[in-house]
Amino acid sequence: MASKLDEFDMKAPVADLLYPSVEKHNAMKKRAAALEKLPRAFVDNLELEKVADFITPHYQYRVMRLFCEVCDDEEVINYRLDILDDFIRLPSLSATIRKVINVMVENDRKNIYNLTTPDSFSQLDDAISGFDAYIQCMEIMHDFYGKMEDKIRSEGVKKLFAFFEEHYGDKHYISLKGEIEKLKKALYDRIRSVTVAINLDERLVPVSAGIIELSKERYDIKPSLVDRILYHGAKFNDKTVVKNLRKKYNDSEVSDDKLINTVDKTLFDELSDLTDTFVKMIDKVLAEYQKAGIADMRYIDYQLEYYMGAVAVIEACEDQGLKMCRPKILPAGERKAVIKDIFDPVYFREARIYNLDHKEKKSVVTNDITMGGDSEGFYVLTGANNGGKTTFLRAVGLCQIMAQTGLYVPASYCEISLVDYIYTQFPQEEKTGIDTSRFTTEIKEFREISDTITANSLLLMNESIQSTTPRECVEVACELLRIFCKMGVRGVFATHLVDIAYKTVELNKDSTLRTKLASIVADADDETGERKYKIVRGMPRDNSFAQTILKQYGIDMETIEKRIRENKA
Repeated sequence: MASKLDEFDMKAPVADLLYPSVEKHNAMKKRAAALEKLPRAFVDNLELEKVADFITPHYQYRVMRLFCEVCDDEEVINYRLDILDDFIRLPSLSATIRKVINVMVENDRKNIYNLTTPDSFSQLDDAISGFDAYIQCMEIMHDFYGKMEDKIRSEGVKKLFAFFEEHYGDKHYISLKGEIEKLKKALYDRIRSVTVAINLDERLVPVSAGIIELSKERYDIKPSLVDRILYHGAKFNDKTVVKNLRKKYNDSEVSDDKLINTVDKTLFDELSDLTDTFVKMIDKVLAEYQKAGIADMRYIDYQLEYYMGAVAVIEACEDQGLKMCRPKILPAGERKAVIKDIFDPVYFREARIYNLDHKEKKSVVTNDITMGGDSEGFYVLTGANNGGKTTFLRAVGLCQIMAQTGLYVPASYCEISLVDYIYTQFPQEEKTGIDTSRFTTEIKEFREISDTITANSLLLMNESIQSTTPRECVEVACELLRIFCKMGVRGVFATHLVDIAYKTVELNKDSTLRTKLASIVADADDETGERKYKIVRGMPRDNSFAQTILKQYGIDMETIEKRIRENKA
């Protein structure tokens, strides 16, 4: 049996802001299903959940689905980017659309979705208010589009407004609008007060009652002569004359039905000759509303939040002086990426939170990278611990995945070829059992990767092949690089094994390699060892900066010698 969540996922939005056509959407569904058979390590290694949460915590799982599509369709990607551009250029556009649709969704949920035949004036009034709010939203969207039509460029936003405009001129909406006006006029203009006659017995106990008159005028009880003398002509508050018919309950679990006063229902029943007409009119209005299909508007809400969240991320980065840009999407066959001022959005978010409570601020350093084209396509990245290697590696992966999701990327400039998949191999905790050593596990993972990776794939390796002797590690790692580069794979290998970087020169002599290698280094100050977090081309430094790492954590020779002297004393 399908759950409500499954139902929600299966329902197509009234105007899809993620896919330009049903065919494209179905193609992406098939692709996503096929990719589920491939290794999914990139999801955890790139910390995609944190990025999705950064964009929209309410619909994080939906953003994760988009990430995991690794969309390879330029049309779909540019369709999304065009929509995002509209929302960036026209701030009032996203704000107005989201606000109106939020009202429509909430109004439908609270006032219309569970609407049944009214049996009281309170329910009748709620129904009228609900449909009236819907009409106001439609009018706002119609007027807003009239002002913004010439400024909107994206096909997706145009389709959204086309949906509203189509329904604005639709006979069902016009009929609904007319029926609501008739109903309001009939109800509110014809009844403002009711005169009730109550029969009493000899003990003045009410025994029967009946309505004797309806009036268009509000009935006000005028103070008697005695009242006027006692209160010196003071005005009487309406609430002291006639109490509100709706009971007050503190218990939030009490149903709405109990909140409808008995008098309200009785009065509604007594006026059946009149209220039957109102009920028929409401039923007709509800039928017209359902034909208009506006109830399905709730299925587009998450898409709007996705785009508004993307805009908010861009603004948050720019507030800190970091640029995000629209990527220029290149065909997969070009196997190329040129990225300027790339940074890691996961680290940026963590640094921003950290800086709120600490005087010593964490800064976000940007870097450049060029892969393929006239440059090398696979880099061996070395450098001291805490020098920014993993952060850079993650930034490269996130830039690729965000570009293919149709988002702005964390860089000031980016032209990037599509990849068919992103493979990652990051260190894991060693498991217990037969053939479960870290080295064995890594070899198995690389076997799995090599079975499906192609020349159009991206491979990110972080401290891979580190768990046997240094000599064996270098030999195995170099052989893996030779295999992947012969296949034409592009990627980055962050490692502490500096000999691998020196081996790139020898590896490049192999004329059968479709991808050439190069060495890059996480830079540090030669004298102090201070990390610069800049990634530069070149061979590894002779200085490992081991002493600076120990000193950073309070372990240095000067401190130890001082402690020895103190103990002797």
